[in-house]
Amino acid sequence: MSEKQLDRSENERVVFMSAVAEAASLLRTIAEPRAADDSVKALIVRAARRVGFGFERAKSLWYGEARWVDAEEMDTLRAVAAARAARQEAEAIHDRQRLVERIAVIEARLAQIDPDFHGEAVAALRVLRGAGGRPGGALGSPVAED
Repeated sequence: MSEKQLDRSENERVVFMSAVAEAASLLRTIAEPRAADDSVKALIVRAARRVGFGFERAKSLWYGEARWVDAEEMDTLRAVAAARAARQEAEAIHDRQRLVERIAVIEARLAQIDPDFHGEAVAALRVLRGAGGRPGGALGSPVAED
């Protein structure tokens, strides 16, 4: 794999990667999530199925042994990886919303039981879910703000 790095400033770094190295990286991303007992062969098979490649082609890309990557193959890899990333982001936003709702239920139940005794816990839960005066609270905003 050939990688070149160009430093523009202290905080910004641009990495140039060969098409084969990028394809290998995308295949590894597409094969996720990895179980602890997954073999590399199982990961290659999973990635190949998800992108519609044959096992041998996926294996040569995975190990960076391919001599070239067709534009159609790269487009497919990028599209599948982007779709998976978008799906994971949507799931994360949904999970965050469910968590905020669960915290609100716990907060309400504690306030009903004994507001004096659970006052500190209720206040902490309000801060956690964002009702403590900070937008997003400790859980943050589901969408990054600039």
